[in-house]
Amino acid sequence: MELLILESPNKIKDVQRYTKELGQPCVVMATCGHILDLPPMSAGACVDIKTFSPTQLVPRDSAGRDRTAQLQQAIAKATKVIVATDPDREGEAIAAEVWPWIPSSKAFRATFEEITLRGIEHGLRNTTSTLNRPSADAASARRVIDRLAGWHATSVVFEKLRHLKGVSAGRLQSAALRLVVERFRENSEFKPSTTYGLRLKFKTVTGQQLTARLLDDEGSPRIFQNQAEAQAVARPIIAVVSSVDATKKHQKPRPPFEATSWLQVAQKTLRLNVKDATAAIQALFEQGHTTYPRTDTVRVSVDAIEWARSEISRRLGPDYLPPTPWEYKDSRLTQGAHEAIRPTIPHQPGDLDARGDGQWHQAYALIEARFLASQAAARIVEETEVLISAEGQIWEARGQVELFDGWRRLLATDEHEEPERHEDQPAPLDEDPDSLPPLKAGDQLFVAGVEVVTNTSRPKPLFNQASLVAELKRLGIGRPSTYPSIVPLLLSRGWVVEQRAPSSGKRRKKSADLPVLVPQAVAFDLADFLAKAFPSLVDYEFTASMEARLDEIEAQKASRLDVASTWWARFEQELSAARALKTQSHERPDLGPCPKCIAEGRTGRLQLIKGVSSKNREPYEFAGCDQDSKDRRPCGFTAPTENGALIEPASCPVCGARLRPVRRKDGGHSWTCGACPDNNWFLADAAWKLVRSPVCPRCGKPMSHREHSTRKGDFFWACFPCKEFLDSDVFGACARQ
Repeated sequence: MELLILESPNKIKDVQRYTKELGQPCVVMATCGHILDLPPMSAGACVDIKTFSPTQLVPRDSAGRDRTAQLQQAIAKATKVIVATDPDREGEAIAAEVWPWIPSSKAFRATFEEITLRGIEHGLRNTTSTLNRPSADAASARRVIDRLAGWHATSVVFEKLRHLKGVSAGRLQSAALRLVVERFRENSEFKPSTTYGLRLKFKTVTGQQLTARLLDDEGSPRIFQNQAEAQAVARPIIAVVSSVDATKKHQKPRPPFEATSWLQVAQKTLRLNVKDATAAIQALFEQGHTTYPRTDTVRVSVDAIEWARSEISRRLGPDYLPPTPWEYKDSRLTQGAHEAIRPTIPHQPGDLDARGDGQWHQAYALIEARFLASQAAARIVEETEVLISAEGQIWEARGQVELFDGWRRLLATDEHEEPERHEDQPAPLDEDPDSLPPLKAGDQLFVAGVEVVTNTSRPKPLFNQASLVAELKRLGIGRPSTYPSIVPLLLSRGWVVEQRAPSSGKRRKKSADLPVLVPQAVAFDLADFLAKAFPSLVDYEFTASMEARLDEIEAQKASRLDVASTWWARFEQELSAARALKTQSHERPDLGPCPKCIAEGRTGRLQLIKGVSSKNREPYEFAGCDQDSKDRRPCGFTAPTENGALIEPASCPVCGARLRPVRRKDGGHSWTCGACPDNNWFLADAAWKLVRSPVCPRCGKPMSHREHSTRKGDFFWACFPCKEFLDSDVFGACARQ
């Protein structure tokens, strides 16, 4: 019996089928990720500082212990064991966890770049009897350094920031948090400046129109510091075309996706967040539709290029094929261990059509379009620049005409990876140049109108999930395997929330409507403390250099011990200094005397308490008595608050008892009375003021405001003892009185 060990259980069925088709049937099992890991943080660092090796590795949970026993039993029975975990550092580390259980005479390593018959055949034909130890060492070094940084720094954070809940530190998460906080501060503190430009609308002798902007003596758009200065410029009446310059430009397509560009475009085009975009590309890989997803290269194989060219020719004809295939260069930080993300080459003619179904068919369609477009002919446009002379002034008009759509035939838009534009890169006056009417030098033009154009500088936009990943890549922080976990971690801890992007009042691209990452109060305190206590954790260059050092381990240019010990030497100094820092205290806002303490002869004061729910990560606030602590609760009085202020109490219109305020799930406010037999509910406005209830036509008492149990969002007024009901909208308006 031959045993094939995979990483993901989702691949078992397909891989088992392919091995049978290849005449090499195997029993296929999966590790389900790391089968062994460091113990929980509560057990300590669990790292030997002399060797920088884990002191122990344990199964992650009870299911992991069961899988360990099952794998060991299967290995003992097998005549040959092929370990085929994913072809990256983490996959090599997982293989290294299993490898000691296998006798050397029957241990083999295989990698599958794609889960197809072709990919499985290639992997089984090229097995080795050894692991990629440098790659496993790089993964081990990352695990050890991340554990040491996380455990020691988090211990200090817990001690020094006792007033904050849910805080922690880590090698990558802390740098990412600093990015979000700094961008928010930069955006909030930005002071916009306004300049003005001038545009004229011209008419040709045939009545066609065009718009031109005023140039200065150096040929750049003329800028005015105030509107009056722009309006004071003399308006010409007649103008003459000085020159017409038309240039053909060939626009090369973008390369196929790699991990980072996929996350960006998936969010902006398909509205998938980082977590869902990662799940989509992983599912497509496991289904055999696309190649390995955690890649940082745009390189593709020769046979994939040949398939793409034949597919383009079949679909669009030979005019859409460039004379030679396009070549794309990777950045200097690229590891280049895998191909770009692309469709797998179909084994059967009908395979391609079958990929149009399923949960992630839109994701697959985008990947296929991007890959085919990357090998399609260039788009050809003609850009025209017209200079117009008018009474000593020079005006410029620009236009663009598409002569050949080329790769745009396959990919309608490809602007989702544009760099951010901010105050240093003001928007041009003509963002979308249109075609110009036929013109030649000497043509006479008439002025049809004038327009003063306002240009207001804008700050760098707040990060969204996609742009944060792009910035992490630009700075060299993290790698494709780590990007999917960083942003969800910031959100899950409640340090950052997603909010609708603020409107600029101008027409925006669809991608500008993505929710942005807004740091919460805890994020500012945590980021500022980490910058003071552990500068290496939030230093972009140092964090990026650590990634480069891990790459050196894999390239056998450095040893795991050297890299880890060099890092620890700096971090240990910061750790000693951080432990000597003064513990930060946080004075909670005082909201006045505690009414219960006054009644019982104590001197308690109400304090504003804020936090983030551990269940749904929603922020909360309330007033609590300062006489209470975790150990003692002599008072126990709490009161609701809104925006840091106590909510004015209200009395029940029926029985006069004190009402309890309730924030409804739909965002509205209500009051409820626990003293009434029917637990009456009453409507409140945005300021928690009671909305006047209609009275029951039978008994004359105020009616209760309720929501239908089966039709959420549908409200009504009720007097249950009299069985009288009135329809209501969410604000309490009655259909009949």
